[in-house]
Amino acid sequence: MRENASGFMDLSSCTWMVRELGESASCAKLLEDNSLLVGGWDGRIKYWTDQGDLIWETKTPNRVSSLEVTNDFLFSTSGLDIVCIELKTGQHRWSVPLEGSADAVIATETCVLAVSSVYDIEHNDFLESAIWAISFEGDILETHRMDERPWTLQTFNGGAIAGLGRPRNGYITLDDFGHILEQNMNWEYPTICATNLNEPVFGLADGSVRSMSGDVMRTMNSAICCLEAHRQGFLIADDEGAVEFFETTVQWTFSGDEVVSLSAGFDVKGTSTCWIARWNGSQGELAVRSIADGQQIATLQGHRVHDIDSNKNRVVVVCENGQVFVWESSLFERRMKQPNQQENDANRSAMFEKLRSLRK
Repeated sequence: MRENASGFMDLSSCTWMVRELGESASCAKLLEDNSLLVGGWDGRIKYWTDQGDLIWETKTPNRVSSLEVTNDFLFSTSGLDIVCIELKTGQHRWSVPLEGSADAVIATETCVLAVSSVYDIEHNDFLESAIWAISFEGDILETHRMDERPWTLQTFNGGAIAGLGRPRNGYITLDDFGHILEQNMNWEYPTICATNLNEPVFGLADGSVRSMSGDVMRTMNSAICCLEAHRQGFLIADDEGAVEFFETTVQWTFSGDEVVSLSAGFDVKGTSTCWIARWNGSQGELAVRSIADGQQIATLQGHRVHDIDSNKNRVVVVCENGQVFVWESSLFERRMKQPNQQENDANRSAMFEKLRSLRK
């Protein structure tokens, strides 16, 4: 089913705050205390309080694609490097160069684990990848080099789990020191994405969604590009723009332009929401839907979204033009109860912008 975006609440009328990164934004990290980290395509990182006050900003060597916070330190990918930054001050502690682009970083209780990959433009493929174990002091403890690119990396059983591309496919698990514990290489297609669960569920290039044991839970028409766990089931998107909510059976499904980001969001009127960002090559759309039945609640038109992050009461969206949007659950609900504010009225929009600016 394909829907027209008209007739829904305009998300720009209910933002809790809007901030500017100062360059194209690439990723966001919303912490439990509602403070917010945002990284950019040119290496800038900004850190705001829960009230939207800027704590610090800093510059790293290159594009920021992943942010991880532990023990009052921020670990960030930055081009070819992993960078360690003091969370409270923004001061750089150390930087470790990897062999290829730094794609992802996570932390265990013992060390930092990072993924790097080398891409060959001539062959249009990844030539070599590696998983690195780095101490909290910046010393390289171990390096696992491989032909496969780890497309996913996340915490698992105190250590980590990584989903692999060709030729081996499947996944590997590591302990908290970064030692490889298990290698599952029985899958015929690359592992593209995964949920962050105690027992992850994986999305594959053949359109299947599989459990760790390899059982096929769901199959879509094309490669799975986004997969998000929810307490009631799974949100799934494929490369053809289809999005569905799946429990034991499909609860609802919608089609549209390419899905570039997908996230579960805060509850609205006691019902969970999902936030879906699409891009058609020239125009972007952010849509909020009810998990219960897929009903569309609100939209934001025109922005090219690069990342969405959320916690139980806020959602943050970062865009190519450097804008950072934050929505808060109670304000969102209050705006929903005022349908006359959904109009695209110039004076009303100016008023909202003025109110948001007071938080800067």
